[in-house]
Amino acid sequence: MTNETDALEAPVRDPRAITFPYEFRLTKTVKAHDEDLRVLVLREPTGDDVLRFGLLDGLESSQFAPLVVSLAAVPMGTVKSMSARDTLSLATVLSRFFQWAALPPG
Repeated sequence: MTNETDALEAPVRDPRAITFPYEFRLTKTVKAHDEDLRVLVLREPTGDDVLRFGLLDGLESSQFAPLVVSLAAVPMGTVKSMSARDTLSLATVLSRFFQWAALPPG
């Protein structure tokens, strides 16, 4: 028989964790490579991305579009055509990822 307290102690998922590839659902369809997209699939950022885009101090607005172009393998026009809601939401997700990834484990 299971102890009642054991049943209540479920593993807690770290809310900072983002699973890659990360699928970001768009509220508005965008075009990329002659296809209509409702989801952007972003690969996991690498150390090279952090250094190349200057992300050691977090994500700045000027870094957002070039970073998404790289991580999602889409043209700049695709990122520029995203709705404001999608742009702000994805920027928040990425910004939080880089802030949380910089924290020590534990």
